[in-house]
Amino acid sequence: MITQISGKQFGRVLVFLILYLFVSPFFPSGSSASLVVHFLLSVTLFLAAYAVQRNSQERSIAMVLMALALVLYWLGIFKLVPYSAQGALILFAAFYALLIYSLVRQLLNASYVTSGVLSGTMCLYLILGLLWGTLYTLLEEISPGAFSGVLLENPGTSELHLFNYFSLVTLTSLGYGDITPQIPGAASLCQMQAIVGQFFTAVLVAWLVGMYGKPNPKHEKETLSETSSK
Repeated sequence: MITQISGKQFGRVLVFLILYLFVSPFFPSGSSASLVVHFLLSVTLFLAAYAVQRNSQERSIAMVLMALALVLYWLGIFKLVPYSAQGALILFAAFYALLIYSLVRQLLNASYVTSGVLSGTMCLYLILGLLWGTLYTLLEEISPGAFSGVLLENPGTSELHLFNYFSLVTLTSLGYGDITPQIPGAASLCQMQAIVGQFFTAVLVAWLVGMYGKPNPKHEKETLSETSSK
């Protein structure tokens, strides 16, 4: 099935993703100002869920996961329900995984590479970072001390924001060393993310650059078959 990807839709998601990742470290955790960051994340997740392909059940599932995750997330912020933070992280991880699956499908089925496809690809890259950042945070919640480093010693910074930073650093294979894994499970997660990051850059981005402005081969075959049938 050939689909068109909206540049405006994914452009909005991309702007909010970048804004959230850039702004979040500047607001101390637990302060009233940090509510701005939480609200920004909520809007970002809603826009991302809305960007899921409309004519499939994936959007409905994404909306449900997003709503449940945000409910638990906000309950965890105000500490109204025990373990709501861990529950929100699990749902966030499931939500990001669904977004990644849906985005990959839409990108591969696009009729040709456009600005919308490029925006979607950048969103996919950042959402990969958020997925692993969520997994790192969840692992640290379940097994305290799974990670260590000077950044984690700052009590005024949210762990989720720190692990999002660590995730993107690992995804790009920079490895500054300010946060490091301390248990085999944490090291394994870092290893898998580094592999995915290299694969993404080497294969998907190269394919997009090579195909920019050219018809998708799959689209050409479908067009030829339709023409011959007439």
